[in-house]
Amino acid sequence: MYKIIGGDGKEYGPVPAEQIKQWIAEGRANAQTRVCEEGSTEWKPLASFPELAMALPLLPPPGAPVAASVVPPAERVRGPAIFLLVLAVLDLVSNLAFIPLLPMLPKLEEAFRVLMKGLGPESRLFIQITVWSCALGAALALLRLIGALKMLKMRSYGFAMATAILTLLPWWNCCCLLNLAAGIWALVVLTMSEVKGAFQ
Repeated sequence: MYKIIGGDGKEYGPVPAEQIKQWIAEGRANAQTRVCEEGSTEWKPLASFPELAMALPLLPPPGAPVAASVVPPAERVRGPAIFLLVLAVLDLVSNLAFIPLLPMLPKLEEAFRVLMKGLGPESRLFIQITVWSCALGAALALLRLIGALKMLKMRSYGFAMATAILTLLPWWNCCCLLNLAAGIWALVVLTMSEVKGAFQ
């Protein structure tokens, strides 16, 4: 028979060992719970009584790897989705800054020819390609922005995958290496079966 100090600080018992084992199973007693054996005045931790300690849940030995907690799919997706979102906004802003240059092509051509004498008519083509590339880059950045938002809300798996792939393309991105890292991270997370199954 044993007496026990409950979580409320009150003394209970004497009760048989089976009752204390039941309390352990119910989570009402643990290894640190103070216990006194009947006929004794010494209070000791429950774990110091072999008969009671057998009912305690087994702990991993020191140095043993602890099993990782299960991370919900939404939490796995949040990191790469926010990363994609931030980079899409940066790319959109950096590309939109060039769009107002479209009506100024003739003046830019003249200025370019003055600065770079001897290049001839190819200067206009170069400027056109540059500006129109920025326009296309802005459109792709806008698509990536929408895709990252959908990914963050766990909607449209196909759109999220397309966004990750688009981010990998070196199309006038202001942060090429960051875009590459974000795209790879997103693809790795999106290919996890539990993440794929969690999308609406």
